[in-house]
Amino acid sequence: MKPDYADAHSNLANALKEEGRTAEALTYYQIALWHQPDAPSVRWNRALTWLQAGNFEHGWPEYEWRWQRKQTPARPFRQPRWDGSPLHGRTILLYSEQGLGDTIQFVRYASMVKERGGRVVVECPGMLLDLFRSCSGIDQLVAEAQPLPDFDVQAPLMSLPALFRTTLETVPAEVPYLHADPNCIEKWRQRLTYDGTLKVGICWQGNPHHQWDRHRSIPLCYFAPLAEVPDVKLFSLQKWHGVEQLRELTGRLPIIELSDAETFADTAAVMTLLDLIITADTSVAHLAGALGVPVWVALAKIADWRWLFDREDTPWYPTMRLFRQPTLGDWKTVFNCMAEELGEHVNQSGDDQTSARFKSRIPQVNGEQAEILSAGELR
Repeated sequence: MKPDYADAHSNLANALKEEGRTAEALTYYQIALWHQPDAPSVRWNRALTWLQAGNFEHGWPEYEWRWQRKQTPARPFRQPRWDGSPLHGRTILLYSEQGLGDTIQFVRYASMVKERGGRVVVECPGMLLDLFRSCSGIDQLVAEAQPLPDFDVQAPLMSLPALFRTTLETVPAEVPYLHADPNCIEKWRQRLTYDGTLKVGICWQGNPHHQWDRHRSIPLCYFAPLAEVPDVKLFSLQKWHGVEQLRELTGRLPIIELSDAETFADTAAVMTLLDLIITADTSVAHLAGALGVPVWVALAKIADWRWLFDREDTPWYPTMRLFRQPTLGDWKTVFNCMAEELGEHVNQSGDDQTSARFKSRIPQVNGEQAEILSAGELR
């Protein structure tokens, strides 16, 4: 009826993208752009498709079209955007722009910016301040909505991969790039004493206002097979939304609640004392990966672009493993698979430290002694 209707071609491309039919999706994005070359949402969705396919060379520059969308207007700074050139002592402001997980994932670039010879100021959500004090390359932290110091140039955190021309092979994946506070670790060590069991931290609910929350968050009842594995204890790392599900399953699903682990600093400390983290695609996944602790992430068939396609590993986090739904909505298969592998780890013989059972599949990271493995070695 209207062959030049760009929105229809774009919507078809979106549907194909969500089915994993990348080549077809890119074809229809291109048709849409022939009819409407400067459509920001089409350009942005095409960027997500390229990024999910691992085509970072095309994806990162196109991702900058997000600033042309009505939903995400650029901040009106008078200072210019940084172009990636040497800073020569100038002060640069890096700022978060999307979710907590995004901020944790991309703050790793602060140390690379610092190497360009300037002073680095990072603006982030206040709840991340204590955690980010351990991040290399940051000279000053500022909580969102607080007055900013003087600066010369600025850049959003999620534009840094484009500025550094990041490819799959050059993802800065040295972990840990965040560290738990030693005093906080000692506080929690007294409560999480070694008792011979495998201690697994779990998180099931993300931000309920996220556009894809119905695909990312997982009803807590699906974690039940993990609780049935002998010699495994589950600890809740859930905050805010979703905690009410613990009450609903009282007596049916044994989970130890750490209700006073209210801050990200507390969560980071607890994570370093656990043997494994199992989580939905939430900020907890990014925090565990940034700390370099073993983490399994349950992903829907429709997964975010950063997890690429069909991989069990990720170039962003060497200690992370991905478990994907075979079909959309099938969390049962995901958690049955996790429980089976968890049981195999428990049954493996090893030294007296339970976490050693994971050395066969997940590299253990210990501060400066860390052995950094590439995504290829992990796979």
